[in-house]
Amino acid sequence: MFIKKNTAGYYRQLCILICCLFSAVYCHAQIELSSGIDLSYPVLLNSHNSKLNYGQISFGVRAGIAYKPAETQFFPILNISYGRTRLPLQQFGPNVAALNFNYLNTMLNENFIVHFPTSEVFIYGGIGFSYLKNEGIKIAGTGGETMKALIDSTANINKVFPAMNIGFEYNYGESKGKDLYLTLGLNFQYILLLTGNNTYNITIDKPGTGYTHYTTNLSGNVISPGFYIAIHYLLHVGKKGGGMYL
Repeated sequence: MFIKKNTAGYYRQLCILICCLFSAVYCHAQIELSSGIDLSYPVLLNSHNSKLNYGQISFGVRAGIAYKPAETQFFPILNISYGRTRLPLQQFGPNVAALNFNYLNTMLNENFIVHFPTSEVFIYGGIGFSYLKNEGIKIAGTGGETMKALIDSTANINKVFPAMNIGFEYNYGESKGKDLYLTLGLNFQYILLLTGNNTYNITIDKPGTGYTHYTTNLSGNVISPGFYIAIHYLLHVGKKGGGMYL
């Protein structure tokens, strides 16, 4: 009984504390929502591939939620982006066997605001993860459309990889006093594909040559410079006329 009473008291205190914190945030916070589109150019650096251009431009959509009080110099934002990308698996001659992926990036960034008379620049950095879902293999390069590629087997396949990013975001136009505004950004993302995992056994069928078998790993360092456009909307949460408003 003594343990149960203490446990019940602990949970009551915890609930009261959470409610107080929530009320404080709810009364004074400013929550900012954002959405947009982005383009990136992922480059995978490893010992299997020296060919950088394999039709790998990525396109995606993004959404974010930030806690941004008035007159702040720093603010955190959680960004989530989803889209399609391509990474090289094995280079052979002028061709590359590349893997198509649907990606889901989740990044928690801290922003530093540089104020100008009529605009702002957000300088940010953060950490997160990238989820890659394999959507099939494709041959890129000269005559790639005449070849066929098959994944025979895989081993120790990972789908979630650690990531980090840095970037700059320019607030277009005068932002002071405006709740809806447009931004343009440059982002540099790094993804670590761990060595020793993601082993693929593949077969390439080349007309006139026949079948060639490869055992290779999707590993190395992915560097993705990107550009994006986003619309931000600032929600004001506070008290007005005795009630709450957005």
